Amino acid sequence: MEIIPIYLIFSMLAVLWFDGTRYLIPNWLVGSLLLLYPVAVYTGHGHADWKMALLGMAIVFVVGYFVFARKWMGGGDIKLLTACALWAGWYNLLDFLIMVALLGGVFAVLVWVLRKVLLHLPVKVSFRLLKDGEPIPYGVAIAVGFLIAMAQGQIPAIL
Repeated sequence: MEIIPIYLIFSMLAVLWFDGTRYLIPNWLVGSLLLLYPVAVYTGHGHADWKMALLGMAIVFVVGYFVFARKWMGGGDIKLLTACALWAGWYNLLDFLIMVALLGGVFAVLVWVLRKVLLHLPVKVSFRLLKDGEPIPYGVAIAVGFLIAMAQGQIPAIL
């Protein structure tokens, strides 16, 4: 197994940890994903259409900026989604975004149900994710969606 896929896996696991526990996706982590992409394309086997991937990333960024301005998602989530869109590439982008949206919806419902159940139990919740009224860390769904896309062979730069 090559080093780039391993780094991508550990990066997504780091996103799960940071966003799930701190509601933060570090800029260095997203930046490393962006910086690693040209290396992956250059050292890869020629499967990535990087020009179209850049177009897809730009579209996700523009739409994401609007979503962020409306306060529907956090800035870290938009940055991560933009970087992951680059890796997904133009031809897999719609499938990736649909998968992330579905995962995000399921995750939000599960967290909402857990929060409501915990309200009726005589326990004190210290884990922020399970506290009623807290936002949903959408980076979790993005990271899981990216890992699924990797497992399904839908990340052209590492094929």
